[in-house]
Amino acid sequence: MHRRPPIAAAAFVAVLALFTSAPAVAGWGAIAYDEQSGQLGSSWNQTTRERAAELALRHCGSQDCHVHAVEPKGCGALAKSDQDKAWGGADRETLEAARKEAIEHCQTHTSLGKCAVSVSGCNE
Repeated sequence: MHRRPPIAAAAFVAVLALFTSAPAVAGWGAIAYDEQSGQLGSSWNQTTRERAAELALRHCGSQDCHVHAVEPKGCGALAKSDQDKAWGGADRETLEAARKEAIEHCQTHTSLGKCAVSVSGCNE
């Protein structure tokens, strides 16, 4: 003789299946930078814009750090010059595009140096 599971148990299994197969909420990121000291920090895949900024500022470690949010499913990068305090940042749909544009922005602000990416990443 087969016994049917209680309705509550069947409902629980159905709800559990929905939650385990649902896509994760996209996360926020942020890059913080102090152009005078060169200190920087970043965070990725945080639940809110505010949390991403808070962590990036904490990692930056300077009172003069300024933060730039990177939207969910977006990529961000910051490039710095090797000769002066020039820098450039970008956020784009792909990591390659963000890095390329950050370097290009940085190069427009320096006449002496060569710019390279110092921090980059993407949110899920």
